[in-house]
Amino acid sequence: MAVLLVVGLSAAWWWSQPEAAIPTPAPGPSRAPVALQAPPPRSGPEPVRASEDGRRAWVPGSEYRYSLDVTQRVAFKQTQPQGDAPPSMRFHLQGEWRVGIVSASDARVDARVSLLPESVSVDIEGHDALSPEQRELLIGSLSLPFFVTMERTGAARLVHMETGTDVLAQGLLRSVVAATQFVVQGVPGAGWQSEEHDATGQYNAAYRRAEEPLRFSKSKLAYTHVATAQGLQPLAKDKLRIDVRTDSQFQLGADLWPESLVASEQFEVDAGDGMPRASHELRLRLLLLARSRDTTLPGALAALRDGLTTIPLASIQGHAQDPQAHHRQILGGRRFEDMLEDLRALPKDAQARDDARTLAMERLRALFVLEPAEALKVPGVLHEGLEPLAASPMLGALSAASTTESIQALSRILEDGDVSVPVRTDAVAALGMAEAPTPEGVEALRARARDTQPELRDTATLALGNAAMRMGAGSQDARGAQTLVEELGARFRSSNSVEEKALVLRALGNTRDSRALVYIEEGLREAAPQVRQAAVEALRLLADPAVDPLLAQRLLGDPSPEVRKAVLFAISFRPLGPLLSALDQALRGDPSDGLRAELVQFLGSRATTTPEVRPLLAWASQNDSNASIRQAALGFLNAVFANAVP
Repeated sequence: MAVLLVVGLSAAWWWSQPEAAIPTPAPGPSRAPVALQAPPPRSGPEPVRASEDGRRAWVPGSEYRYSLDVTQRVAFKQTQPQGDAPPSMRFHLQGEWRVGIVSASDARVDARVSLLPESVSVDIEGHDALSPEQRELLIGSLSLPFFVTMERTGAARLVHMETGTDVLAQGLLRSVVAATQFVVQGVPGAGWQSEEHDATGQYNAAYRRAEEPLRFSKSKLAYTHVATAQGLQPLAKDKLRIDVRTDSQFQLGADLWPESLVASEQFEVDAGDGMPRASHELRLRLLLLARSRDTTLPGALAALRDGLTTIPLASIQGHAQDPQAHHRQILGGRRFEDMLEDLRALPKDAQARDDARTLAMERLRALFVLEPAEALKVPGVLHEGLEPLAASPMLGALSAASTTESIQALSRILEDGDVSVPVRTDAVAALGMAEAPTPEGVEALRARARDTQPELRDTATLALGNAAMRMGAGSQDARGAQTLVEELGARFRSSNSVEEKALVLRALGNTRDSRALVYIEEGLREAAPQVRQAAVEALRLLADPAVDPLLAQRLLGDPSPEVRKAVLFAISFRPLGPLLSALDQALRGDPSDGLRAELVQFLGSRATTTPEVRPLLAWASQNDSNASIRQAALGFLNAVFANAVP
C-alpha cells in the first residue's frame, strides 16, 4: 500500500491507519514540475537590516541562506505482550536551506523556502530503506520550493506546497519549518512566552535571553491542542499524554534573523488503551551562510498560487486539508461587530494598542475571506467616522483578503468625500497592494490619481504602478497591465512638472514591466536632477538586460552627486557582479567624498559574503584621498579577517 510517514510525531494519525506495515516513501511525482523549479540566485548579498524600532526585519526580496543538518528518529514500544510495534525509523537531511521574504504586511508574512539537498537518508531498523529510484524521487520532491505563511511574530501557520508533492517530503520539510521558528511579539525582552504550532499540534514555548548579545534559548512547555482530521482539538490529558523535552539555542543578527541554531527535541506519546508508545527525537543545526537580495521573490506566491495546496502547519500528515480551517481558527467565532467594538476601544499604551490592531486585522481578514459580504459593511462604518488608527486595520484586512467584495468596499471608500483624507489615503494604498486587482478597483485608483488632494493623487499614482505589477504577475490581466504602463507613460510625457514627472517615473518602476523602460530612459535624459534620480530608482526592480549598463552610465557620468547616490540604492536590489567594474571606477575617480563614503559602506556591508568586493576596499583603504574613507574601508577588511573561520 502507499503508506504515509509520521514526521513531527503526529501519533494520532499513525495509530488511525488500518495496517502496521513497514512504511516506504509514497511515490513522488514522475518529474519535478517546471513551475516551482528552484530559481538561481538573482542578487548579491546585502547588509544586515535592523528595523528602526528594534523588531524583526521583514524586508520583501531579502533571502537568507543557511547550511542545514537535521536528524530525526521515530521509535515505538508495544505495551501489549502479544502486540507488534511498528519499526524504528531514522531520517537525515543535509544541505542548504533558503528562506526568502515574498511579502510582508501588518497581518502576515509570506516566505519562499527551498532545500538544496546534499545528503538524504531514510533508515528502517538500521537498514537503508530507499532504492536508487525512490531516493531520486524523494530528493526531487525535497528540492521543490514551497511557501510558508507566518504571523508577523514569526509564528508559522500555513505551508503552501505544489499539489502532489511526495508525502514523506512534505513531512520532513514541515518539521524543519516548525523546528526553526523564532517567535517574538515586538522587541525581545529578558524572557517571554509564545503560542506556536508544529505537526503534532499547538504548544506553549518559553524564551529566555542569555548573557551573550542577541542569544536566546527556547523550550517547549506543554502541548495544549493536538492535530486531528477535524483540525486542532484541545488535548484530552486523560486520553493522550505528551511528554516533551526541548532545548533550542538561537544566535540572532541585528535584524533578529537567526545566524545559528542548535536544536534538540525529544517527545514521548502515550495514548493508553494498549496503543504502542511512540518517541520522537530531533537534532538540528542551522548556520547562516549569507544574506542576499532576490528580485524574483515579491509576487512569487501570487503567481504560483493556483498550483499549490495549502496545509496548516498543525495538521495530520496525509489528510486532505480544509483551506479555510486556518481562517476559522483565527476568527474564533467572533463577529464583525465584536471586532469593531475592539477597534473603538483601543488601549492607550502604544505596544498594547499595536498588538490589538494587529490582532483585529488578522481576524477581520479571516472574516472577509470566510464571509466576503461582511466586507461591504466597512464603507458605512468609515462614512460614519472612525479614527485613522482604528480604520487602518480594517483597510489592511480588506487588502489582504482581496476578494471581489473587499475590492468593492475599498473602491467605495475612495469615492466617499465624507471620509477623512488620511483614511482615504490609507485606503488608496491598501487598494494598490491588493493581490487581485479588479477593473472596479483600478478605475477607483485612476479617479483618485486625478484628485485635487495631493496626498490622494500621489498615493493613487504610485498604487497604479503596483496594481499593474500585480495584474502582470502570473498573467492575471496582461492586457490591463500593459494599458496601465502606457497610461503612466503618456502622463509622464505630457507633464511639464518636475515633481509629477518624478512621481510617475516611480510609479512606472513599481510596475516592474520591461515596457516601462522606454519612459524611464527618457527620464534619465531629463535636465532636472530630481527627475533623473527618480528614473534611476525606478530601474531597481526591472529585469531587462539593458538596466545594468544604464545604471553604470549614471554612476560614472551623471553630474549630480544625488543621482549617483541613487544608483547605489538601485544596485542594492540587483546582482552585484555585472556592476563591479563600474563600482571600482567610481571608487577610484568620483570627486564627491560623500558618494565615495557611501560606496565604501555599500561594499563593506558585502565584504564578508562577497569576496569580489574586497580588492576594491583594499584599494580604498590605501589610496583614497580622504582619511575617514580609508579608515572605514580598512575597518571592513579587518572585520572580514576577524570573522574568518579557519
